[in-house]
Amino acid sequence: MIKKTIKKLALAICFVLICEGLYLLIDNPIIFPSPFSVIGIMIADLGQKQFYQITLVSLGRVLFGVFASLLLGILIAFLRFFHQNMSWIDRLILILRSIPNVTLVILFLFWVDGEKSIFFVMFLVLFPIVYQACVDALYTIQKQWSTVFEIYPQPRSYMIKAIYVPMLADTLQSVIVSISSLGFKVGVMAEILSQVRLGIGHSMQIAKLNIDIASLTAWTLWLLVLIFLIEKGIKKGIVTIEKKKEKEYGEG
Repeated sequence: MIKKTIKKLALAICFVLICEGLYLLIDNPIIFPSPFSVIGIMIADLGQKQFYQITLVSLGRVLFGVFASLLLGILIAFLRFFHQNMSWIDRLILILRSIPNVTLVILFLFWVDGEKSIFFVMFLVLFPIVYQACVDALYTIQKQWSTVFEIYPQPRSYMIKAIYVPMLADTLQSVIVSISSLGFKVGVMAEILSQVRLGIGHSMQIAKLNIDIASLTAWTLWLLVLIFLIEKGIKKGIVTIEKKKEKEYGEG
């Protein structure tokens, strides 16, 4: 564990030194800022109340978008699975996945305010991913267990609760991790284009307008750190839940 930490620290130091070398070589902070300037800005951010407000606002937007996409994606996937005459949903999903994210932001800015446009854009980007993953998994389950289902028919409600939902767990775990990181990327992009008053995207936009590449880089790194922590937290939570289930199963 200690060796692994030392190795990571050494790699980080090497990366910083390489960036500093490039900074000295280019000799233009507008094009390539000093990594020490970026680190200094990030350290200063930690002491500012507004930094936490900005981060929490963006985090709240993303979590809300992820939750809505996950909930409706699962529900509509089950609806489509049990009602074969609703194949038009697949065509709608294909259309949604084909529309560029930037186009969605621009369109929604004509229809709703910036805050709502962020949610709708995130939802329309994340929802198809959840839906498609769940539908594919449901059909795979049906194909693998079709013989058992024919021999031992059960009410639909029982099959959903006792078979489909538990067997979707692995798919949902990977989907949650995937859409959480993607949600931040799409959400920040939407914040930049919609020009909301508070958020990571807004701060990045301000840094861009001020030609403050160091601050822009700092916010980019904070975004990466936030995504890393969220993914780490989700994965750790999943492992904890699985261990708890295994323990309960063993005791039972």
